[in-house]
Amino acid sequence: MYNVELSRRGYVVLTLDMHGHGNSEAVSSDRLYEGAVGVDAAVQLAATLPYVDVEKIGVTGHSSGGTAANMAVAIDNEREIPLIACVLEQAGDWQDDTGGDHSGDYGSRSVGIIASEFDDFYFGTYDDEGNMLTTPKQFMETDGAKKFLNFNEEPDNGFETEAGKYYTKDYDGKKSVRVIYRPTCIHPAVTISSECAGYAIDFFEKTLGAPRPLAASNQVWQWKTAFNTLGLIGFFMFVIFFTLAMLDTEYFKVLKADGEVQPLTLTNGRGKAWFWGGIIASVVFSGACFLFCIEKVYSDTTEFFSQTGPLTIGAWSAGCGLFAILLMVLSYQIYGKKNGVYLRENGVIISKKEAWKTLLLGLLVVIVSILIVFCGTYFFKADFRLWIFAIKAFDADKVVIALKYLPMFLLFYMAHSVSMNCFNYNTIGGKKGNTILLCFANSLAPIVLTAAQYIYFYVTSRQLFGLSEGERIAPIWLISIIFILFGAALMSRIVYKKTRNPYIAGLINAMLITIISCSNTFTTLSAGSMICTTF
Repeated sequence: MYNVELSRRGYVVLTLDMHGHGNSEAVSSDRLYEGAVGVDAAVQLAATLPYVDVEKIGVTGHSSGGTAANMAVAIDNEREIPLIACVLEQAGDWQDDTGGDHSGDYGSRSVGIIASEFDDFYFGTYDDEGNMLTTPKQFMETDGAKKFLNFNEEPDNGFETEAGKYYTKDYDGKKSVRVIYRPTCIHPAVTISSECAGYAIDFFEKTLGAPRPLAASNQVWQWKTAFNTLGLIGFFMFVIFFTLAMLDTEYFKVLKADGEVQPLTLTNGRGKAWFWGGIIASVVFSGACFLFCIEKVYSDTTEFFSQTGPLTIGAWSAGCGLFAILLMVLSYQIYGKKNGVYLRENGVIISKKEAWKTLLLGLLVVIVSILIVFCGTYFFKADFRLWIFAIKAFDADKVVIALKYLPMFLLFYMAHSVSMNCFNYNTIGGKKGNTILLCFANSLAPIVLTAAQYIYFYVTSRQLFGLSEGERIAPIWLISIIFILFGAALMSRIVYKKTRNPYIAGLINAMLITIISCSNTFTTLSAGSMICTTF
């Protein structure tokens, strides 16, 4: 968003993957912050470009990207002639990820902060025990905000703070500005807000001057986002319909069912009780298990499990998969085998030949689908990205990392597909209604947790779940997981109705979600208990 709008106005824009992010090299935790996580190298590179005015280099970044910019300023101060002229913090302040305070490092540089009133991470103040004293909504009233706007000098008692106002000071004839912008969105929404994009446009126009000035309201990044969304929709449509198309080939036709699979008719109240009881139990367990994993697993990365997000979500997935298996065993033993549920007929048990071809079909679909992303990226610079979710080309190291996490995701998506289709595809809700009901149920725990967090946050200005980094980031992760779980369930049902085989979609979903997660997640080697933001 920011790079699109700044480029349109004639700025030379250099975007980068910081160490361990995207396709940049993963490093050990003791080397992570060298060179400001790579930002200083980007500044140096920009300064060598013949079409860059070295007196007008600005740095901006979101969240940890903004705090890395602070570290770059500290390094820049060591140069005989500093290169960084201005800094815009997007959902970040003057501290860095190690707890370092850079409020006194800015000097004569112009600095702006996009400080949302409902930021999940920044702009609160805390006592020595970590209890919140002031909320992000009260940020402008804090001594830190006042001192920042007063150019790091103690303000007098009459000093007033005003959002969006440019505070100015002359440094040997050079005018420097300080400003705090106050949107009302959550932390990640700063990256997809036209209001915040307008703040960035205004800030750099004020501090650097745009070569081709355009009004802040003149924005086109939304068109790119719309076409990115179409690309994502097209990707998942391809996954589904390519799978179905392969069933008509000579080699894979053995996996195709004789006609569309029909739902089981429930004839008594016990069957309905098992259906609804299973859904309720699964939703409750899913929510409780997620909160447990956030508290107990988050950031316990190791040399083997080098990514925080996939480890936490993977542990949650595995727990939910085991619970689903337990429910299916109980359901079958107590109710199913006495009431017309036959494991071979409904697809729980398949032949060795079918199992082998299921594996091959799953691998084929995933490989071809990912190849399309690689080709689109290489030949057309296509961007399959929407806000905090993206399908992207990746380096070979991500395959090795993904294989480590794959068993956790396999346990969930395979068990989920069996549960949804072999045990819960019935006449409750009708053919289409049953599918939508179960897709919604699959996403219900994340929906409830996310809604609870943000409704409480917007009403009270405080987080519901707690103030640890894991508790703050949990609802942000869940936003994309809601759509992932709904889509995975939908694909699972579509494929099952054509094959009577729950494992095809389960295998494809597990492999795709694992590689998508691992290729989009911060990686640090030998991290131990280090806490790192991962989106």
